[in-house]
Amino acid sequence: MARTNRIAALACGIALLCAPALPAKEQSWVEVRSPHFIVISNAGEKQARETAIHLEQVRTFFRQVITVAQNAPSPTIIVFAVKDENSLRDLLPEYWAKGHGHPAGIFLGGFYQFYAAVELDAPGGNPYLPIYHEYYHSLTVPYMPNLPVWIAEGFAEFFGNSEIDDKKAYAGQPDPGLIQVLQQNRMIPLDVLFSVDHSSPYYNEQNKMSEFYAESWALVHYFMMGDNGAHRQMLATYLDALDHGATQQEASAKAFGDLHRLEATLQSYAQNDRFYQLVSVAPPKISDADLQVRTLSEAEVDAEKGGFEAARGAIQQADPLLQDAVRLDPNLALARRNLALANMFQGKLPEALDAASQAVALDPKNTLTLYIRDYLTLQRGAASARDPKIEADLRQCIAQSPDFAPPYALLGFYLASDEENLPEAFTLAQKAVTLEPGTTAFQITLAQVLMRMRRYDDARMVASRARASALDPQDRAHADQVIAMIERMQSFESSDRPAESAAPENMPELHHRGEQQSSQESQPSAPDTATRGNTREVTGVVTKISCDPAMRLQVTASDGAYDLYTLPGEQTRFEATSQPPSGFNPCSSLKGLHVTVQYDPDAGKSQKGKLVILKILGWSQ
Repeated sequence: MARTNRIAALACGIALLCAPALPAKEQSWVEVRSPHFIVISNAGEKQARETAIHLEQVRTFFRQVITVAQNAPSPTIIVFAVKDENSLRDLLPEYWAKGHGHPAGIFLGGFYQFYAAVELDAPGGNPYLPIYHEYYHSLTVPYMPNLPVWIAEGFAEFFGNSEIDDKKAYAGQPDPGLIQVLQQNRMIPLDVLFSVDHSSPYYNEQNKMSEFYAESWALVHYFMMGDNGAHRQMLATYLDALDHGATQQEASAKAFGDLHRLEATLQSYAQNDRFYQLVSVAPPKISDADLQVRTLSEAEVDAEKGGFEAARGAIQQADPLLQDAVRLDPNLALARRNLALANMFQGKLPEALDAASQAVALDPKNTLTLYIRDYLTLQRGAASARDPKIEADLRQCIAQSPDFAPPYALLGFYLASDEENLPEAFTLAQKAVTLEPGTTAFQITLAQVLMRMRRYDDARMVASRARASALDPQDRAHADQVIAMIERMQSFESSDRPAESAAPENMPELHHRGEQQSSQESQPSAPDTATRGNTREVTGVVTKISCDPAMRLQVTASDGAYDLYTLPGEQTRFEATSQPPSGFNPCSSLKGLHVTVQYDPDAGKSQKGKLVILKILGWSQ
């Protein structure tokens, strides 16, 4: 809020003596959009503009000195630039609990959206320092798979201590806190440091993390700046060896030689009182013409805050904000989209899909909103095998935002699941990996497409690489599941064993009922459809089938097509009237077979529903 001068304040005070009390005016929030940032601030338009201009300079500086980021797309960051500590506490209340440290800023991501919050009047000369470390990661992690953890975190600390003034840009400035940790603790042995991964205690336990970060920074700083940059080639040799398949031990031996000698050198280096810095000319500032400024409505502020809270997992704070935003402005697509994400993060998929669909209706051209709806549709198993909307939406996303990787991966997955356009599915999945080679989920999608193409060795190699580079335990678990599925499918297709003993994971189990059944059981019933309570039965031919992440099939009967599905991870009862042929795979061999299915119809849809039992009536197609 703008400060009133003393005369205006006095006049206001006199007026209040004669007038009834009025509610306090809500503080004003402005939005400043620059090419790569959305700054939301309660500190006034001037400071919001300065924040956007400064952050654009930082982005340019980082991209100038980080080779891998120079030509790669970078995400748009939503930044809450708040005027004081109280404003930051409103966004991050748990950090002001008793005994908890108070941050001056935070950086986080959630489902392809990135947020930062900074306190503009925080103590110290640079309020943006707390977000630089993670901003560096956002520019590099998607494009640098398999980077050793000490390298990734060491460089993030190196560039996290950056500063730009009117003439110069600086990186690698010494952090007094890191130096203190180094000088008060014994060094981690370098062979241990080099082997740290994302599951290591040095990366996850608070008392060890500070030592790991400090030593990683010191070693990167030594290679980059020690003796005026004389040791940079050692680091380049190390990374090149890793790129060519060397182990950590082989790469470090080739590049660094005697690790005990390097440890002693590093210990001495950490005792220095002076450190060189990386200095370059300050990037030019963008002009005011590159900024779009407007005042946000109360509903928009609530929607943006709700999205921020949802992204950081504070659902109890996100829900009331988003519900208020929807109530204040029912036509605000942003509120519906962020509500969809909040519901998705809670596992409320039906509610999430409903909110996403409403957001698309309000803003049908928003790429992220379209993608979220299609992702949720497939997650719920709510799309039929011939649903044209998903394909059209994802192709629209790609046309509108050709550098946005997720729609390529999802469309590739969708096409591969029907096994009708595998070459294009492969091209799309490969494009997603090309755009973001460090994103594990896209590598897993590529592995799944290769598996559908029966390229099992290639699929296993890609999935194994994805598992090795996964930062998230859930991604590692997903990669393990895909590797197991690949191995079982390959074994299944090369085996003469019956289907029930070799059905791949995530595929329905086939329960063979033997040849002793009556002829009445093995023949189609008349008429084609029947009803048993809520469960219905239909006999026809399987015309479409897919099995990933769950089974979807289309059964065509005399009265039309029936679109049926199972839920991910759910076992569906399969029966057969005789022994299945050698090499039978339910997810690739059902198409064209005569079957009777029992299903529970979706509300209001007699020819679409959840599959209960599928009985194969014969093996000829």
